[in-house]
Formats: sequence, structure tokens, C-alpha cells
Amino acid sequence: MKEFSSDHVMDFWKKEYSSKLNKHSKYNPTQQFHHIANMCAPGKFFYYILNINEISLDYIHPNVEIVMGVKHEEVTMSSLLGLALPKELEIILKKEKIISEFISTFSDHNELLNYKIVYTYKCKGIKGNIQTMMIQTTALSLSETGKIEHFFVIHSDISHLGNVSTDWISFRSLNGKKSYLKIKAHHGRFDPKLANLENFSSTSGLTKRELEIVKLMSQGLSAKAISEKLHISFNTTRTHRQNILSKTNASNTAELIAKCLSEGVL
Repeated sequence: MKEFSSDHVMDFWKKEYSSKLNKHSKYNPTQQFHHIANMCAPGKFFYYILNINEISLDYIHPNVEIVMGVKHEEVTMSSLLGLALPKELEIILKKEKIISEFISTFSDHNELLNYKIVYTYKCKGIKGNIQTMMIQTTALSLSETGKIEHFFVIHSDISHLGNVSTDWISFRSLNGKKSYLKIKAHHGRFDPKLANLENFSSTSGLTKRELEIVKLMSQGLSAKAISEKLHISFNTTRTHRQNILSKTNASNTAELIAKCLSEGVL
């Protein structure tokens, strides 16, 4: 049986992305960038800016030490990939092939700036514990020839949500265009017909307040804690929860959170 390692993913990135860039261009994030980034991730998280030219990190958030247990100054893309469970690396490579094909469907890569890519994976975390991580990534900048130069990537620890599936990948539109949700990784290719196959109600109908409550639920907060945080009554929180479950056709909180993850809502 073929053994997969982080080198397989690194080699794929170099072939599909780095080889198509002519020069190295470093991305220097502003303080405003960091303020916005800190608002994007639920729970324990870290984020980085991936420079495609050399598959290097132009910036890595110091939270990586808290979330992954690795020293901030020693982090590389190879070392991060090396934390993924061996059986997950093969799945990650298939997801990366789907991403590459998704990118190739755009003649104008500026359109890619309007999509968020979401998937989950399992890795070795602090003290050797198995953690379930959620990746959210979006293209951050393009070269003069229209090729992607930088990705903004957030890793969030969602282990508290239980046994979340890691066999899917979603492409969530950020500007109202079509999203391609929960494509199974085993396909290893992008095809619009492979997306949105499950029979679920879209979460797009949730209100701003309901989305706020879903995010707090995903962090493991109880109805009482949510009520106190949002300064609303306990009964109002329970009513919101029932409405959310009804709108999303979810039978319980675990199913709701799993659905929101796959649709890129969280």
C-alpha cells in the first residue's frame, strides 16, 4: 500500500502553483488585516499567509503554539502538514487536487477572491492528542499574470464538536454566486455535478442573529451562556435554536453544526 507523507502535498503544490510564478513577492499584512482575521475564526485557532512561490509562510499567528503545540519560530508548511494523521494525508492530497481543478475552471482568477474553501482534517495536537481541525482558505492576491500568489488560511480546532467527518470539501461563494458544497474527497476531481448532492436545506436563510447563535453553539456554549453573552432571555435563545433547526432541517445541534461547517457558514 502506498504511504503518503507531507512531501506528496508539497510536491503537488510546487507543480500546480509555484512553477507558474516567475518571482517571489512577500505579502505584508497590516494591523487592520489582523483585526479582521481575528474576527473570522471560531474557538481556538491560528492563521497564516501562504506564499505560493516558495510554499513558505509570509506570516504565522503565534496561536499556533497554543493550538498545535509547535514553536512559532519553527513552523513551516512542511511541519504543519507533518502533524496530519498519515491516513489523512492521502485525503488531503485528493482535496488539493479538487481545489486545483476548481481554480482551473476560472479564466479570470479575480473571481477566486470571492470564494472561501472549507474542509476538515485530523491531526496530532498538543501532548499527542488527536484533534479535528477546520481549514478556511481564500486566495489573497494575484500576480501580474493573474496567477494566485498568496492564500489566507485559518485553522480552527473543532474537536469539541465530536466526530466530525473529514471526507468532504466545500467552495462557499462570498458574493452571492453559486456555491459548491460537500464534494466527497474520494472523487479527487472538481465537477459541479458532484456538489450539493445531499438533501439538506440551505443555511442561507438564517438571520444575522441566528448565525451569531450558531457560531456560539459551535463553540460549545449552552443556551444559558448564549443568553448571558447576547443579553437576551433564556426562552428567546431556545426559540432561536428551534427556528434554526427548523430552517436548516437539522434534527439536533450536532447535525446543525456539521451542516454549517460543510456549507462554510462557520
